[in-house]
Amino acid sequence: MGDERAFRAEQDVGRINSFFPILPTLGNRWAARRPWEGRTVGLNLHLTTLTAGLVRELTLGGGQWIVSAANPGTTDPAAVDFIRNLGVEVYTGGDMENRHLQVLEHRPDLLVDNGFALSGTLLDHRAQAASSVAASIEMTRNGIAGLRQRGEIPFPVVNIHDGRLKEAVENRHGVGEGIWQAVAQLTGMHLAGRRVVVVGYGPVGRGLAAYARAAGTSVEVVEIDPVRRLSAHYDGYPTPSLDAALRQAAVVVTATGRSDVLTLEHLQQARRDMVLVNAGHGGNEIDVSGIERASVRVDHIADQVVRYRLENGQRVTLLGHGHPLNIVLNAGSPEPVLLHFAVLGLTLEWLATGPDLPSGEVLVGRDIEDRAALLALEALDPTGA
Repeated sequence: MGDERAFRAEQDVGRINSFFPILPTLGNRWAARRPWEGRTVGLNLHLTTLTAGLVRELTLGGGQWIVSAANPGTTDPAAVDFIRNLGVEVYTGGDMENRHLQVLEHRPDLLVDNGFALSGTLLDHRAQAASSVAASIEMTRNGIAGLRQRGEIPFPVVNIHDGRLKEAVENRHGVGEGIWQAVAQLTGMHLAGRRVVVVGYGPVGRGLAAYARAAGTSVEVVEIDPVRRLSAHYDGYPTPSLDAALRQAAVVVTATGRSDVLTLEHLQQARRDMVLVNAGHGGNEIDVSGIERASVRVDHIADQVVRYRLENGQRVTLLGHGHPLNIVLNAGSPEPVLLHFAVLGLTLEWLATGPDLPSGEVLVGRDIEDRAALLALEALDPTGA
């Protein structure tokens, strides 16, 4: 069973690489240079097919690699099998052990993190080992927020989330397109003519709104930040309060990076049935546990599609159990994600050279992003025509 799943994942990776070969190009480079020879690298990532493709190319560059699941709700068993077949240790938390502590038992000297979970676990539970970490990379906005709340930490953390490419390409186009493909795939709904509410108007929210409008939906934006709310207004979207927006919404998607943005109390005041989707980091933007406690009936309509009837008679349909839906389904164009992975890999290669960096947050270099962008352009047009 595991070998069959791994083979399917490998086929998916091959199909994706045949149309956008940015990672194989880097893999060939790393195989020749072996930049991580003698290093131990701990990775905390969403375990999807795309991640499996990344890990395969990284391992060509030597070193020991250990992987933990950033979120069990976004973990694809086929991807786990694929990665394990590469000879890489993978910890998913399925054995009830702390998966991040299990990675740290290998004493990695380079870290790649998603949500500051691996680095935070190190500082909280293995502080004596922090001096052996040369550097870390953080991939998410939530992780950077967690880093800044910590104050001083004893090693550099390269912030690749706030670089130019993450916001401009993956957040806006990757998530913006992928969420609506996932919604259509799970529900069979045709989006045109439906009323959509986007909660949050950061880079992800802007992409969600733009792609929803392109699909023919009527889009409203809920945003508490006055500058972003004004930006949404001038982009042509009504900007009601959340309570007002929920009275007419058919589909609500959260994209704030904050917990409990959409609570049971909000939903109980709404006036119609609706579909709930999360596009933000983690699985706590929607109060899933509150919805479950208040439900008088639960219907499992399909895989990743659950409908709850609340005490007031209202029905809410939750997709992906509140986890980031594009990641749960591996939906949308893989190109923006693979571009972000290219930035990650190039940053890791640079860190392996031992640059003299200060402790704390370090923004990813423009030269690294320029190289990743040039590789992407070459992959998109390999003939140069």
